[in-house]
Amino acid sequence: MEDWARDDDQDDAADADEIANEFDTSATKDALPPVSSCKEVADVSAPTIEQQKPPLPVMPPIWAESRQEVCESFDYFRSYQGGVYSSKDIVKGYLLGGSPANRDIFHCEGKLIISHGGGKAESILDYRIGAARFQQAQDQEATDKSVRALLKSYTDKRPLVLLADDKYALFPFDLGASACTYVVLGLYWISHAWAEYQPASNGCGRVVRWKFAFQWCEGQGNPWWASSKSDDVNMLPDPSAPGQDTSSPHAVVNAACNKCSQKSPVIYSQGWMCLNPSCTSFWSLGGQEPEQLVYDTAFLRPIATVFKNLPELRPVKLIETTDSITTSYAFSKGWHCEKCGRLSSRFKWEHWECSNCHLTHRVPGRLRIAKEFWHQRPSAEFLHSHVGKQSGLRRHCHSLALLPHLHATLAGIIARRPEPFELGDGGGFTHYLTFILPHERGRIHLILGTPLANKKADEIFRQYQEQADGGELLLRRYPLRLVIRGTFLTNYFSQNSGEPYQYVGGTGNTVPFDKAPSSVCGALALIKERSRLALQKDIPFNEILSAAYMEKQKMSFHSDSEQGLGPVVASLSLGSAAFMHFRARATPKEVKHSSSNVLTLILRHGDVLIMEGDGIQQHYEHTVIPMNFRIAATARCIVTS
Repeated sequence: MEDWARDDDQDDAADADEIANEFDTSATKDALPPVSSCKEVADVSAPTIEQQKPPLPVMPPIWAESRQEVCESFDYFRSYQGGVYSSKDIVKGYLLGGSPANRDIFHCEGKLIISHGGGKAESILDYRIGAARFQQAQDQEATDKSVRALLKSYTDKRPLVLLADDKYALFPFDLGASACTYVVLGLYWISHAWAEYQPASNGCGRVVRWKFAFQWCEGQGNPWWASSKSDDVNMLPDPSAPGQDTSSPHAVVNAACNKCSQKSPVIYSQGWMCLNPSCTSFWSLGGQEPEQLVYDTAFLRPIATVFKNLPELRPVKLIETTDSITTSYAFSKGWHCEKCGRLSSRFKWEHWECSNCHLTHRVPGRLRIAKEFWHQRPSAEFLHSHVGKQSGLRRHCHSLALLPHLHATLAGIIARRPEPFELGDGGGFTHYLTFILPHERGRIHLILGTPLANKKADEIFRQYQEQADGGELLLRRYPLRLVIRGTFLTNYFSQNSGEPYQYVGGTGNTVPFDKAPSSVCGALALIKERSRLALQKDIPFNEILSAAYMEKQKMSFHSDSEQGLGPVVASLSLGSAAFMHFRARATPKEVKHSSSNVLTLILRHGDVLIMEGDGIQQHYEHTVIPMNFRIAATARCIVTS
């Protein structure tokens, strides 16, 4: 058997705006089917009243408080929104949660779990602006992405990892009492997959749903929550094993439909049904749809199946790095605490720390220099900037006074020709670019760094790294203000100095300037100097946000439009190059964001970007996507009254 656990997929972290409305879906009030044991077969469609669950007998070996912790720390499940995580049509993980559908069961202390999956449930599509829309439940099809991947895992007999959250009604213990929101159950394989009808509140009153029977993979011991009695189970022989007799009276019977010729197993004791949803005899017993169903005894018996090369699910922590670089993607991921089992996102720059027992882990590394990123070629199409096709760009040759009247009246971005710029203080000359936004919404200036002009930036870059690694600069990933289950942290590390800035960290995590490290003060001084030279006036910046990005981290689309912010925002770039995209903000008349960027800038080491004018934040939002390790210092004017 091939080593299925090998993962060649490297997923980028999800944007915060993609998952803001993800987790808080109201649970349906469907009647719960009874939880059957190994020695009984119940009517799995009869309603029952859920009993209060006992506490966990032991703590799970792998658990988490938030979904982000799971996705960042556990390679077998990185899906922020769906219940199925797959890569290249191979299912890695499957999340059990919420109220079960009819005939979902947790059987034999969890050695057999039957669940519906694959999406297309009824849902509410919500937007930050505009009215919410209700989406009715739809039929699942074998070609749907999640269903297709699950069916392929079934056909290939590939093990996968099952997880459960604290809202999974069929799990026999109270996860919430132990502060466990998500737990890893273990490795399972799909022994059966079939389609059936489920009731729904759509026009047809029903939908096609795919069901999957997950069986515990032998060879990993008993489930961690199960009693020792779970070993006392009569198991069916594996019908796919060489030399096995598939005609055993206790084996699951398969029969072919006389209309579609497709084989289906006998799943329910009431009799055989065709389970091909495209057949006219689908889900029919004696010409009628069944109402009360009981699982067949043979169908519920676990199948003795041995898998080779089952992986160790506990994530392995990084011990060292061959190149001494500790800002790569691997170092931005979370970790598994070997002491208490908690999965934790990396929320401190200087080391990993367990969010439960506060155990720490640190890997020493070296400082990085700007010269390491000189080889980067961000774009083959442009050097510094690109104005989108829909922006109405008009090139400006020398000055605004020379523009034709027609060009001046068009509602497009005007890109001025790069102009020479003397830095003074031994910094030599550089160039700066100016982009004039339509309707007098503001101007965006990009002051380019040069090797001669970047001496101060080089020193600031070194200080930032030294002071962050030593803990003098407290770079942290702070919670975003999103209405979701569990904490959701920013996708970068930051620390605010000066006046409090509400967007990240809140007022309680701001360091006054007289206690800020020299890296922060040096960055602020350089921003003030370049801004004064470009704008020909002093800008009273009284706040600076330092943000550090490891590889593959980024800042999602946002605008600096908080109440009390001044009209000028300036930022110093250090380290790797980064793309900065601008797009029009959504309005009540146009709910969805425009997919096209109106302006893209490439920010390199030593560059200073200035956004001048309130209209920029009111009408546009921006994102920053670094190519590698990057530090940015962004200064603002915050009204203190």
